[in-house]
Amino acid sequence: MLIKKFFEEITFLGGVLFYSIFLLYFLLEQKYIYFGILLTSLILVYFVTFLIRIFYFKTRPEKVKYNNFLEKIDASAFPSIHAARVFILFLFFISFINNFYFFFLFLLFVLFLTIYSRIYLRKHDIVDVFGGLILGTISFFVSFLIW
Repeated sequence: MLIKKFFEEITFLGGVLFYSIFLLYFLLEQKYIYFGILLTSLILVYFVTFLIRIFYFKTRPEKVKYNNFLEKIDASAFPSIHAARVFILFLFFISFINNFYFFFLFLLFVLFLTIYSRIYLRKHDIVDVFGGLILGTISFFVSFLIW
């Protein structure tokens, strides 16, 4: 029970609220290029995920019931948006912050634990997570090239 609660809290690090904190910070600090890269990456992830889930429905390990089209899109597991968001943040920080210790801590605690939490909580399986990592990588580099 305690382990499940731990992973429920850790999964927040891949959530849209956590991601939005960085967006807001860079916007308020008037670092518009960083803001643009992160926002564009996020938009690309949602857009591509929406398209994939329209044409390919993959049930979650713990099935989610749905009653309409939008709920069905949300109930689909592939790709993992949590994994994509946390990997975008990972790529962002290793690209712009040259601190080995921060890199190591981010990799270990945020990336690994967030991704593992999605599998542990039965929201995704390994294929969904790797799909999210690939989508996050592509979205980040496309956004990086745009900005």
